Amino acid sequence: MKEPGFFLLVRFWVAPQAEQTVLRWLDGGHVAELLRQPGFLWCKRIRLTEKPADGWAGYSMIYAIDSKESFDAYEADQALKQKFARERKPFEGQMRIERVAGQVA
Repeated sequence: MKEPGFFLLVRFWVAPQAEQTVLRWLDGGHVAELLRQPGFLWCKRIRLTEKPADGWAGYSMIYAIDSKESFDAYEADQALKQKFARERKPFEGQMRIERVAGQVA
């Protein structure tokens, strides 16, 4: 397997009433669609042990990518980004998301 040179970390919190729906969306195709993008190698989901004051469940998704160039190509795919935004729309107000990305140091 190719070693990743770049990572995308998506950290999100989800309201208790939406947690199972969000996880079904992720497991039901969203993650698989991301992993079909050129250069995306694997993904791991981590349930965070820290709970914010609002009691929402926290998760991190770690995506391994072969290179910054593959990440940049994914970021430039506006049609895919718009599709994902439409899919997340039902979770507005029930989900907070942070994204960070970077190269292996």
